[in-house]
Amino acid sequence: MKTIQLATAATLISLSTTVLATEDNWFVRPYVGLSHMSDPDADYSGIDNMSGDADVDLDTGFTAGVGLGYHYTDNFAVEVGWEYRSNDSEVTLDNAAKYDDGNYASNLFYLNGHYLFDKSGKWQPYIGAGLTWAEEIDIDLEGGPGEDYSYSSDGDIGYQVFAGLNYDLNPDWRLQTELRYGRIDDIDLDGESGDPGEIEDIDYETTTLQVGLVYAF
Repeated sequence: MKTIQLATAATLISLSTTVLATEDNWFVRPYVGLSHMSDPDADYSGIDNMSGDADVDLDTGFTAGVGLGYHYTDNFAVEVGWEYRSNDSEVTLDNAAKYDDGNYASNLFYLNGHYLFDKSGKWQPYIGAGLTWAEEIDIDLEGGPGEDYSYSSDGDIGYQVFAGLNYDLNPDWRLQTELRYGRIDDIDLDGESGDPGEIEDIDYETTTLQVGLVYAF
């Protein structure tokens, strides 16, 4: 696990130093957003000495992240970045045990391609798609009849698609709004710190409305 994290960090650092050493077509993009997640179904085994179906109800949550990108042309760009997401959750195990004070969260890295349409005044719409790699996906079961439990997975691969709109504030800064859809399927979450059992075949499907500031350098 630590090896994967170090390799990912080294790759991002290498890309950023390469960027800074070449041209000034790079951009950095911090953003925040509202996170909507589809309520997933899953299987579970060995939790509260039971096995069966798990129903997960999710509230609207939040996401935050930062990307580093490079414009190859006025219309094409590539971006690497990191994103954290968390949504409060209620988990019911076969309509028996209910954990109503948990959350479903992730720590993701991504690689995206952008297509930017020609500008109209200060406005520039864009679309894009990319791959995500989960450093961790975690669900906490809290507030139930027994102990609080935590289950997680790492290394899962997914995808995302998005559309957005840039507004030029000045030659270096842009205000950005974006609608993004992402999905990772059939995740198996193992118990952490000796927690019993596992949660299997759970999906991670997200829709995000986010805003950010883009600085070009």
